[in-house]
Amino acid sequence: MLVSGTLVWAVVPTCPGRQEGPPHPPVKTHISVHTDAAQAAAELDQDISAYILAEDGGSETVFTDLAVRLFAYQYAHNAPYRAFCDQRGVTPRDVRRWQDIPAVSAASFGDARLACFPPERTVLRFISSGTTRAGGRPSVHELETTRLYDLSLSRQFARWVLPDRDAMPMFCLAPPFEDAPHSSLSYMLSRLHQRHGAGGGFFVHGDRLDAGRLCRSLAVAAEPVIVFGTAFAFVHFIDFCRARGIRFDLPPGSRVLETGGFKGRSRTVERDELYADLSALFGVPAPLCLSEYGMCELGSQWYDASLRDALLGAPPRDGLKMGPHWARIAAVDPISGADVPPGEPGLLQVVDLVNRGSVAAVLTADLVRLQDKGFVYLGRSPAAPPKGCSLTMETLRAAGG
Repeated sequence: MLVSGTLVWAVVPTCPGRQEGPPHPPVKTHISVHTDAAQAAAELDQDISAYILAEDGGSETVFTDLAVRLFAYQYAHNAPYRAFCDQRGVTPRDVRRWQDIPAVSAASFGDARLACFPPERTVLRFISSGTTRAGGRPSVHELETTRLYDLSLSRQFARWVLPDRDAMPMFCLAPPFEDAPHSSLSYMLSRLHQRHGAGGGFFVHGDRLDAGRLCRSLAVAAEPVIVFGTAFAFVHFIDFCRARGIRFDLPPGSRVLETGGFKGRSRTVERDELYADLSALFGVPAPLCLSEYGMCELGSQWYDASLRDALLGAPPRDGLKMGPHWARIAAVDPISGADVPPGEPGLLQVVDLVNRGSVAAVLTADLVRLQDKGFVYLGRSPAAPPKGCSLTMETLRAAGG
C-alpha cells in the first residue's frame, strides 16, 4: 500500500519489447499520494474535470502529471491491477510518462473486478456484449460516479458532431437506458439526447426496431436532425425502407451517426457499402455520415473528422477518427506489444483519464493505423493480446482474487 509522501518517477517499458523513443532529460515530479481513496479520487476528479474543460486543449505537461498521478492512485487502490503491474516490475516509482503506464487488455475487464472502490459504491455497471474476445466472458466496467464520463461525453460530441449548434432533434435506433441499464451505448445515447436533443426519441424497444414510426417521424422533419444507430439496426432499417420504396430528403445540415459494428451478428455489410446506402436513404451528403468509436471498457469516444472538416470548409478526412485531448493513443505490435513504425497497422492502445475508477491504460483488440493525431480503424484482430498484457491466474492469486 502506498503511503502519503513524495515519489520520484523513472522510465520503464509498458509492454514486452515496447520501444522507448528518444531519451528524455531527468525529470522529478512531486506528487502527493493519499492512502485515503475517497480523498484521492475527489482530487483527481476535480483536476481531470478542469483539464477536460480546458479551452486550449490542455498542455502536455498537465496531461503527463494527471496520467502519472492517476496511475499511482490506481496502483494503490486496484488490487488486481497492482498485482499485474508488480508482475511486470512496474510501480509508481518507475513511471513518469503516459507511455510508461502498463496497459491491460480490454478482455481483462472480464477476468477480474478492475475497480478502485468497493462494490457498494458502484453507481453504474456497464457490461459488454461478450465480443471483446471470441468465447470470452463479457467485460464489466464499474463507475462510482458519472461526473467525468458525462463531461467527456458531452464535450467530445459537441466538438465533432455538433460544432455548428448546441442541440438538434435526435432519432436513436437503439434502446433507451431504462430498457438497457447495463449498456454503455444506451447510456451514452440517453445522456446525449438529454443534453443535446431537441426532440426525436428512441425507436428500439424490447430488441424491436419500430421502423414504421421512425419513417413517419423522419418524413415530417422540418429542421436538421441527427439519426443515430448501430450498424446492425441501420441495415435492418435500410432493408425495411428498400422493400417499400421509401427514401428521405432530410433538411440540409442533417447528419447520420453510426455507433458501432455488427458485434457477431449473422449478417454484415462492408463499411463503404453501408455508408453509401445511408447517404442515399437519408439524402445526407457523405461527409455528414460518420461513425463513433467507443467500447464498454473506455470512458471516452472517438468520432470521424469528416463532418467537422466539411462544416469548417476543410477537405473531409474520410474514416479518420479523432479523440479528446484527455486521452492518448498508441499502435502496438499484436505479437510483441512494441510500438509499430509510423503508418503501420497495430493494436490500438489508449490512456484515458476518464477511466479514473478502473484502469486508464487499455489495450484493445482493434487494428488501427495512426494518422494526424487520430487513427483509421482497420478491423478486429484475430490474435490474442500480446504476451504479458492480460491478467493471469497468477496475477489474480497475487491480488487475492
